[in-house]
Amino acid sequence: MYIPASANISGILAYLKPTIEAVMNSSSLGIDIEIKPHRKKRTLPQNDFLWAIYQHIVDFWNETGFTPDNIKVRFINSDFLHEYFKARFDVKTTTKMTTSDFSNYVDKIQLLMTEQTSGEYQPIYPESTYQTME
Repeated sequence: MYIPASANISGILAYLKPTIEAVMNSSSLGIDIEIKPHRKKRTLPQNDFLWAIYQHIVDFWNETGFTPDNIKVRFINSDFLHEYFKARFDVKTTTKMTTSDFSNYVDKIQLLMTEQTSGEYQPIYPESTYQTME
């Protein structure tokens, strides 16, 4: 459950109390409650941009014949690149990244491509809605 920082604590407790009581009364083992700070996760425009980068890289590799690590071009698609870059940067999942972490990840991908190709790869840039928080 998301609770905004501006919420009234007394109101939150009054709202949760009946639910907690009902669960406590039906469980002989007790309950687990986890409270943690809210993190802004990546947005849909950010996700779209990541997949646009993957396609841009696939197109670049197909046009130039360049590939890292002697990967055969015929095996490369966006899904492959998603797994490749996660493994390369030791990222287990991009789904739960904050907007900041996600932006850094995307930047590392394009920087790596630019470095590996000695500037032949030209990064693409996101639309204006990229950093919009949801």
